[in-house]
Amino acid sequence: MNDELKDIVYSDLFRYTGNARRTKAIYTTYLQELRSSPEFSYISAFRRTRYYYDQISKYDGWRRVLNKAKFKVFNFYLDRLSRKYHIQIPYDTNIGKGFYLAHFGRVIIHPKSVIGYNCNVSTGVVIGTQFRGKRKGSPHIGNFVWIGANAVIVGNINIGNNVLIAPGAYVNFDVPDGSIVIGNPGLIRRAPGATLSYINNTISFDEYNVRSDVRS
Repeated sequence: MNDELKDIVYSDLFRYTGNARRTKAIYTTYLQELRSSPEFSYISAFRRTRYYYDQISKYDGWRRVLNKAKFKVFNFYLDRLSRKYHIQIPYDTNIGKGFYLAHFGRVIIHPKSVIGYNCNVSTGVVIGTQFRGKRKGSPHIGNFVWIGANAVIVGNINIGNNVLIAPGAYVNFDVPDGSIVIGNPGLIRRAPGATLSYINNTISFDEYNVRSDVRS
């Protein structure tokens, strides 16, 4: 992996392991997590597939062909993992660094959805598009958002930063920063520290950098 891709993948790894940044053992930790965690294995394949997809349009000639070939390989691998683990997060979904799938199990995220930094998603979660009505479209989810098991988030809505979506909640409305959403239909409760004890090993926006002069 080059430094740009490492920065993305290792940010997710830090959420899972808390491994100190830029340590010589980080690549070993990465391999161990790939073997032991189906969730991280899928996210790692997702990151690689998305990265090479984005690189295709940046180059011409042999570099374009090479990136297209890498994209096809990883997209095939991502599809196999999706069928094996029942995780449906297409490669073109916009997800910020520090993404954490909290449990092994079915997760469905529509590719038009946008998810910010340091977010947690539990098993059974559906983040999807609404095709009718005033809320037609896909969710935009902010930073430091914790989404509990079997929660459903749909429609052209904005979920703010530092929001906790309780297990089983149904959300098809905007949610302000610092809130908890509970129930079906969902109800908003203001809570400035909603996710403080729920989201661990968080990364800063410009802090997690991988330098080329440090061995991985």
